[in-house]
Amino acid sequence: MIGIKILQAGLLLLLLGFTGIALYQTNTVSDPLVMSIGSIGVLLGGFLVVFGMISSALIEFTPKSGIHRGDTAIFSHTLIRCMIAITVADNVLDDDEVEAVSKIYKQVTGSNISEKVIRDTADEMLKNGVDIISELINTRDSLDKTSKEKIIIASLYILAADGVMDESEEHQLEAIRDGLKVPNGRFKKIKKDFLKSRNLRKK
Repeated sequence: MIGIKILQAGLLLLLLGFTGIALYQTNTVSDPLVMSIGSIGVLLGGFLVVFGMISSALIEFTPKSGIHRGDTAIFSHTLIRCMIAITVADNVLDDDEVEAVSKIYKQVTGSNISEKVIRDTADEMLKNGVDIISELINTRDSLDKTSKEKIIIASLYILAADGVMDESEEHQLEAIRDGLKVPNGRFKKIKKDFLKSRNLRKK
């Protein structure tokens, strides 16, 4: 970490600076230049120590952006499974729903997804039982706020595909929100704005 390296360099300069000052003041060394260099070392070292501590603190409290957080593969995996959880809420995946999933996936990720992948994923989820909350426990910590909200909006697009939102689809949408741990207030705002713009109705 850069902050730690700066801190270490500062401590080294402080040590050398104080050593130079001590040597001069104890008359071990009589050259005033040693005192001057020691003083400069203390000042510069002190500055680097403070700067290093601040840098380390900023890094510590900055949201992590490591290999998992925001990772495209994890986001895409979670996105497709959430959308499919909505489409198979009635235990059926029809051609229109496959087309909607493919279209929305392309809009959100910029990448194509094959019909076979969609159907195979849906078959696997139906076979094993759709438990999107349990699935999201393993991926939600790898997604940032923006990614989670994109998944919510994509799920809403799936709901809007046929212009009708039934109870089972709403249940899955709530499960997705719960699994992603999107704050309920924020979720309601996103949903309200979206449904209002789409003029959806419930069965």
